[in-house]
Amino acid sequence: MTELKARIKVMPVHAFVMIFAAVYSFVSIFIPMFELFVQYKPFRTYSIFSLLLDPKVSTTIRSGAVNLDFQRFAAWAFVITIVLAVASLTLSLSYPFYYNSKNKRKIGYLIVLVLFVGRGIAHVITLSNMVSEQMINDNGLTPQRLYVAQSFAGNLMIIVLFIGVAACLYGALNLKMNYKIFAYPYLAWIVIFTILPLILILFRAFFKKAAGGGYEFTTAGFGVLFQNKTVTTRFYGCDVTLQEYFSIFLRSLDYALWTTIGCLLLGYPVSYILAQRAKAKRQNGSRLLMLFVLPMWMNTMLRTYAWRAFFSETGVLNTVLQQWGAIDAPILFLKNEVLADIITKLVMTNDFLPFMILPLFSVLIKLDPSLSEASYDLGATRVQTFFRVTFPLSLPGVISGIQMVFMPSLTFYMIPDILNEGSKTTIGNTVQNFILNESTTYNQAGNVLSLLLLIFVLITMGILRGQDKEAGGGMAL
Repeated sequence: MTELKARIKVMPVHAFVMIFAAVYSFVSIFIPMFELFVQYKPFRTYSIFSLLLDPKVSTTIRSGAVNLDFQRFAAWAFVITIVLAVASLTLSLSYPFYYNSKNKRKIGYLIVLVLFVGRGIAHVITLSNMVSEQMINDNGLTPQRLYVAQSFAGNLMIIVLFIGVAACLYGALNLKMNYKIFAYPYLAWIVIFTILPLILILFRAFFKKAAGGGYEFTTAGFGVLFQNKTVTTRFYGCDVTLQEYFSIFLRSLDYALWTTIGCLLLGYPVSYILAQRAKAKRQNGSRLLMLFVLPMWMNTMLRTYAWRAFFSETGVLNTVLQQWGAIDAPILFLKNEVLADIITKLVMTNDFLPFMILPLFSVLIKLDPSLSEASYDLGATRVQTFFRVTFPLSLPGVISGIQMVFMPSLTFYMIPDILNEGSKTTIGNTVQNFILNESTTYNQAGNVLSLLLLIFVLITMGILRGQDKEAGGGMAL
């Protein structure tokens, strides 16, 4: 027993993964993985074992009676599945006994790998052949009205088997763990979903399909954006005449700036209080921080519609104010230009606030309290200590928070669109309208606008990073 425990302790991680996959493969025989649909509706769920115990189905639908008999199919499916599952489980659990022999270890991995593949094939065959064509014809139905679908447990089993096959292959080839390989999926993700789209935007900003085939260089998209067309719009109660798309950019910039300022003014005190409280109780502050992160778990659209209902004519705010006698008639908060603008910025601030709190808290929680104590010993007041010690040291968190709020809020259009019912156009709306337009020229204008926004964001990030390096988290005593 002592020797067995010693062998288990030195077992590699992939061996435990193989054993886990084998255990789940066996247990899944008794877990419902197949869902029978009759007349477009889920009728019953089956596991391999329950299918063997109760193989007959009788029900009545509008077009007549449905009678199914899975007895013979269930017997074969159960026998094949239980043999493969038990064999893989036995070999996997026996791993400590042949661990010391390289050849036996390799053969064991390969056999379990084959058994896992066989288990997966048996599962797929069971899923695809459980309802035969003869059953469908005998009951006068169609494949769309009588079929078997895979449940979540079935999907999970396929994933577990795939991981088990990878673990067996890893062990059979005697590969060594190279943690750099975990970066490759992320690198592939960046290339496919970030770099390639940016290259495509750059290409489509300057090229369009030629009439005779191929592509030709054009700057028609720039012409749409910079055309000499002015509009009169209202900013802070004043009528201002500006170039059409420049006025849209200014509105989006206005939303982004006020959202960032609001998040910083609210987020810094909250982060500071949470960090001080966590240090005083010698905790990491995760529970308190969770209160501000929880709203992020709710869909942004749902939160925005909730705010719209709150400020509506028959919403909670108007109802409370009327019951208290503060107003005689409902206030049209979202119809008033000034109030709607303020509400939009407040809702955006509420939506992006966690993105400011998280980086600020992560920096403030790590500040050494002895620095503040040294400042007090040198005669500094609390205010002087904050502005000369705490705030300069927290600048990396401030700059990170500004980046995380300002960049996305600049192109965010869902909240202004929902609250103002489409009456306020932002830069995000404009890009969307251009891209969805059937005109090739307007499509190109959308790509040009996206490119210009990217350049603006990169310049802003460069400025912020320069400020971060210049601050260096140091103290300005």
